[in-house]
Amino acid sequence: MQIYLFLNKNFVILITNDENIYICSMKNLSQCPLFESMSEDEIKKVIGQKLGVRTYLSGETILNQGDQYKYLLIILEGDVSNSMTHANGKNIFIEIIPSPGVLAPAIFYADDNIVPVNATAIGTTKVLPISKAEFTYMLQSSPKLLMNFLRMISNRSRFLSSKVRCLSFGTIKSRIAGYLLEVAQDNDSLQFEIIHTQQDLANMFGVTRPALSKTIKEMMIEGLISFKQKRYTILNRAELTRIFRNTY
Repeated sequence: MQIYLFLNKNFVILITNDENIYICSMKNLSQCPLFESMSEDEIKKVIGQKLGVRTYLSGETILNQGDQYKYLLIILEGDVSNSMTHANGKNIFIEIIPSPGVLAPAIFYADDNIVPVNATAIGTTKVLPISKAEFTYMLQSSPKLLMNFLRMISNRSRFLSSKVRCLSFGTIKSRIAGYLLEVAQDNDSLQFEIIHTQQDLANMFGVTRPALSKTIKEMMIEGLISFKQKRYTILNRAELTRIFRNTY
Protein backbone atom coordinates (compact mmCIF):
# COMPACT_ATOMS: atom_id res chain seq x y z
CA MET A 1 0.00 0.00 0.00
CA GLN A 2 1.24 3.49 -0.85
CA ILE A 3 -0.03 6.82 0.49
CA TYR A 4 0.81 10.27 -0.94
CA LEU A 5 0.14 13.40 1.08
CA PHE A 6 0.68 17.15 1.02
CA LEU A 7 1.16 18.67 4.46
CA ASN A 8 0.82 22.42 5.12
CA LYS A 9 3.64 24.51 3.61
CA ASN A 10 5.89 21.52 3.05
CA PHE A 11 5.50 19.11 0.21
CA VAL A 12 5.65 15.63 1.69
CA ILE A 13 5.47 12.22 0.08
CA LEU A 14 4.66 9.46 2.55
CA ILE A 15 5.34 6.02 1.18
CA THR A 16 4.36 2.94 3.17
CA ASN A 17 5.66 -0.32 1.81
CA ASP A 18 6.48 -3.15 4.19
CA GLU A 19 6.26 -0.59 7.01
CA ASN A 20 8.95 1.61 5.42
CA ILE A 21 8.20 5.35 5.43
CA TYR A 22 10.02 8.03 3.48
CA ILE A 23 9.40 11.75 3.74
CA CYS A 24 10.48 14.08 0.95
CA SER A 25 10.57 17.70 2.06
CA MET A 26 10.04 20.66 -0.19
CA LYS A 27 13.73 21.51 0.28
CA ASN A 28 14.70 18.43 -1.75
CA LEU A 29 12.77 19.76 -4.72
CA SER A 30 13.10 23.54 -4.43
CA GLN A 31 16.92 23.32 -4.50
CA CYS A 32 16.92 21.22 -7.66
CA PRO A 33 17.92 23.19 -10.81
CA LEU A 34 14.82 21.82 -12.52
CA PHE A 35 12.62 23.86 -10.17
CA GLU A 36 14.83 26.98 -10.00
CA SER A 37 12.96 30.25 -9.27
CA MET A 38 9.70 28.35 -8.70
CA SER A 39 7.66 28.92 -5.56
CA GLU A 40 6.54 26.06 -3.34
CA ASP A 41 2.99 26.47 -4.63
CA GLU A 42 4.19 26.28 -8.24
CA ILE A 43 6.18 23.11 -7.53
CA LYS A 44 3.21 21.53 -5.74
CA LYS A 45 1.00 22.36 -8.71
CA VAL A 46 3.18 20.71 -11.35
CA ILE A 47 4.70 17.78 -9.44
CA GLY A 48 1.47 15.88 -8.94
CA GLN A 49 0.67 13.40 -6.19
CA LYS A 50 0.91 9.99 -7.86
CA LEU A 51 4.66 9.61 -7.62
CA GLY A 52 6.85 7.13 -5.73
CA VAL A 53 10.42 7.35 -4.49
CA ARG A 54 13.06 4.71 -5.14
CA THR A 55 15.87 4.08 -2.66
CA TYR A 56 19.28 2.70 -3.64
CA LEU A 57 22.03 1.67 -1.26
CA SER A 58 25.63 2.70 -1.84
CA GLY A 59 27.10 0.83 -4.80
CA GLU A 60 23.77 -0.24 -6.23
CA THR A 61 23.13 0.33 -9.93
CA ILE A 62 20.46 2.89 -10.76
CA LEU A 63 20.82 2.62 -14.55
CA ASN A 64 22.93 0.37 -16.74
CA GLN A 65 24.66 1.57 -19.88
CA GLY A 66 22.36 0.50 -22.72
CA ASP A 67 19.10 0.75 -20.73
CA GLN A 68 16.21 2.67 -22.21
CA TYR A 69 15.59 5.88 -20.24
CA LYS A 70 11.87 5.54 -19.52
CA TYR A 71 11.57 7.81 -16.48
CA LEU A 72 13.17 11.17 -15.73
CA LEU A 73 15.05 10.58 -12.48
CA ILE A 74 15.29 13.43 -9.97
CA ILE A 75 18.02 12.79 -7.38
CA LEU A 76 16.59 13.88 -4.03
CA GLU A 77 19.29 12.60 -1.68
CA GLY A 78 22.74 11.10 -2.10
CA ASP A 79 24.99 11.32 -5.15
CA VAL A 80 25.20 9.40 -8.41
CA SER A 81 28.44 8.34 -10.11
CA ASN A 82 28.40 8.08 -13.90
CA SER A 83 30.94 5.94 -15.74
CA MET A 84 31.21 4.49 -19.22
CA THR A 85 32.40 1.02 -20.18
CA HIS A 86 34.24 0.51 -23.48
CA ALA A 87 33.85 -2.65 -25.56
CA ASN A 88 37.36 -3.67 -24.47
CA GLY A 89 36.21 -3.65 -20.84
CA LYS A 90 37.93 -0.40 -19.84
CA ASN A 91 35.87 1.71 -17.49
CA ILE A 92 36.05 5.52 -17.73
CA PHE A 93 34.71 7.68 -14.92
CA ILE A 94 32.64 10.59 -16.25
CA GLU A 95 31.30 12.60 -13.32
CA ILE A 96 29.43 12.64 -10.04
CA ILE A 97 25.98 14.22 -10.01
CA PRO A 98 25.12 15.56 -6.54
CA SER A 99 21.66 15.91 -5.09
CA PRO A 100 19.39 17.59 -5.71
CA GLY A 101 19.80 17.12 -9.43
CA VAL A 102 18.49 15.36 -12.52
CA LEU A 103 19.97 12.30 -14.16
CA ALA A 104 20.54 12.40 -17.93
CA PRO A 105 17.98 15.11 -18.87
CA ALA A 106 19.52 15.58 -22.33
CA ILE A 107 18.50 12.12 -23.58
CA PHE A 108 15.02 11.90 -22.07
CA TYR A 109 13.23 13.01 -25.26
CA ALA A 110 15.72 11.56 -27.74
CA ASP A 111 14.37 9.22 -30.42
CA ASP A 112 16.93 6.65 -29.30
CA ASN A 113 16.97 7.41 -25.58
CA ILE A 114 19.47 4.76 -24.57
CA VAL A 115 21.46 5.49 -21.40
CA PRO A 116 25.13 6.04 -22.40
CA VAL A 117 26.57 5.52 -18.89
CA ASN A 118 26.40 3.30 -15.84
CA ALA A 119 24.76 5.24 -13.00
CA THR A 120 25.68 4.04 -9.50
CA ALA A 121 24.51 5.25 -6.09
CA ILE A 122 27.06 6.85 -3.76
CA GLY A 123 25.74 6.44 -0.25
CA THR A 124 22.02 5.90 0.31
CA THR A 125 20.40 7.60 -2.67
CA LYS A 126 16.74 8.48 -3.12
CA VAL A 127 15.39 9.08 -6.60
CA LEU A 128 12.02 10.40 -7.75
CA PRO A 129 11.02 8.89 -11.15
CA ILE A 130 8.62 10.77 -13.43
CA SER A 131 7.14 9.17 -16.54
CA LYS A 132 7.48 10.87 -19.91
CA ALA A 133 3.73 11.43 -20.20
CA GLU A 134 3.56 12.97 -16.72
CA PHE A 135 6.62 15.15 -17.25
CA THR A 136 5.38 16.34 -20.64
CA TYR A 137 2.16 17.45 -18.97
CA MET A 138 4.20 19.24 -16.29
CA LEU A 139 6.21 21.10 -18.94
CA GLN A 140 3.07 22.14 -20.79
CA SER A 141 1.50 23.48 -17.60
CA SER A 142 4.50 25.51 -16.38
CA PRO A 143 6.56 27.88 -18.59
CA LYS A 144 9.12 28.25 -15.76
CA LEU A 145 9.63 24.50 -15.57
CA LEU A 146 9.97 24.34 -19.36
CA MET A 147 12.65 27.05 -19.41
CA ASN A 148 14.54 25.39 -16.55
CA PHE A 149 14.51 22.08 -18.39
CA LEU A 150 15.70 23.67 -21.64
CA ARG A 151 18.49 25.42 -19.74
CA MET A 152 19.49 22.13 -18.12
CA ILE A 153 19.76 20.17 -21.36
CA SER A 154 21.60 23.07 -23.02
CA ASN A 155 24.13 23.16 -20.18
CA ARG A 156 24.49 19.38 -20.33
CA SER A 157 25.13 19.49 -24.07
CA ARG A 158 27.80 22.14 -23.55
CA PHE A 159 29.41 20.13 -20.73
CA LEU A 160 29.49 16.91 -22.74
CA SER A 161 30.81 18.68 -25.83
CA SER A 162 33.61 20.24 -23.79
CA LYS A 163 34.48 16.89 -22.19
CA VAL A 164 34.61 15.10 -25.55
CA ARG A 165 36.90 17.77 -27.02
CA CYS A 166 39.14 17.67 -23.98
CA LEU A 167 39.43 13.88 -23.96
CA SER A 168 39.97 13.74 -27.72
CA PHE A 169 42.42 16.58 -28.30
CA GLY A 170 43.82 17.80 -25.02
CA THR A 171 47.09 16.97 -23.33
CA ILE A 172 46.99 15.48 -19.83
CA LYS A 173 47.88 18.90 -18.42
CA SER A 174 45.09 20.66 -20.33
CA ARG A 175 42.55 18.06 -19.19
CA ILE A 176 43.55 18.54 -15.56
CA ALA A 177 43.54 22.33 -15.98
CA GLY A 178 40.03 22.32 -17.44
CA TYR A 179 38.73 20.04 -14.72
CA LEU A 180 40.23 22.09 -11.87
CA LEU A 181 38.89 25.33 -13.35
CA GLU A 182 35.43 23.75 -13.61
CA VAL A 183 35.49 22.56 -9.99
CA ALA A 184 36.73 25.97 -8.83
CA GLN A 185 33.83 27.63 -10.66
CA ASP A 186 31.32 25.20 -9.13
CA ASN A 187 32.69 25.90 -5.63
CA ASP A 188 33.13 29.64 -6.28
CA SER A 189 36.58 29.35 -4.74
CA LEU A 190 40.16 28.69 -5.82
CA GLN A 191 40.49 26.31 -2.87
CA PHE A 192 38.43 23.13 -2.90
CA GLU A 193 38.43 19.45 -2.03
CA ILE A 194 38.10 16.71 -4.65
CA ILE A 195 36.55 13.51 -3.35
CA HIS A 196 37.74 11.38 -6.27
CA THR A 197 40.75 9.14 -5.87
CA GLN A 198 43.67 9.58 -8.27
CA GLN A 199 42.55 6.38 -9.98
CA ASP A 200 39.08 7.90 -10.48
CA LEU A 201 40.66 11.00 -12.01
CA ALA A 202 42.94 8.90 -14.21
CA ASN A 203 39.90 7.00 -15.49
CA MET A 204 38.09 10.29 -16.06
CA PHE A 205 40.92 11.71 -18.17
CA GLY A 206 41.60 8.43 -19.98
CA VAL A 207 45.24 8.19 -18.76
CA THR A 208 47.27 5.95 -16.47
CA ARG A 209 47.57 6.78 -12.78
CA PRO A 210 51.39 7.25 -12.95
CA ALA A 211 50.98 9.68 -15.86
CA LEU A 212 48.38 11.65 -13.89
CA SER A 213 50.55 11.79 -10.75
CA LYS A 214 53.56 12.93 -12.78
CA THR A 215 51.61 15.75 -14.44
CA ILE A 216 50.12 16.97 -11.15
CA LYS A 217 53.62 17.10 -9.63
CA GLU A 218 54.86 19.07 -12.65
CA MET A 219 51.99 21.54 -12.27
CA MET A 220 52.87 21.98 -8.59
CA ILE A 221 56.56 22.60 -9.41
CA GLU A 222 55.49 25.17 -12.02
CA GLY A 223 53.49 27.03 -9.39
CA LEU A 224 50.14 26.42 -11.06
CA ILE A 225 48.50 24.53 -8.20
CA SER A 226 49.11 23.18 -4.73
CA PHE A 227 47.76 19.85 -3.52
CA LYS A 228 47.58 18.21 -0.10
CA GLN A 229 45.26 15.47 1.12
CA LYS A 230 42.69 15.83 -1.67
CA ARG A 231 42.58 19.62 -1.21
CA TYR A 232 43.62 21.66 -4.22
CA THR A 233 44.44 25.34 -4.51
CA ILE A 234 44.73 27.11 -7.85
CA LEU A 235 47.74 29.42 -7.64
CA ASN A 236 47.81 30.71 -11.23
CA ARG A 237 44.34 30.79 -12.69
CA ALA A 238 45.32 32.79 -15.76
CA GLU A 239 47.97 30.27 -16.81
CA LEU A 240 45.64 27.32 -16.18
CA THR A 241 43.05 28.99 -18.38
CA ARG A 242 45.63 29.55 -21.11
CA ILE A 243 46.69 25.89 -20.97
CA PHE A 244 43.08 24.72 -21.16
CA ARG A 245 42.14 27.04 -24.03
CA ASN A 246 45.16 25.91 -26.02
CA THR A 247 43.43 22.53 -26.18
CA TYR A 248 41.37 23.93 -29.01
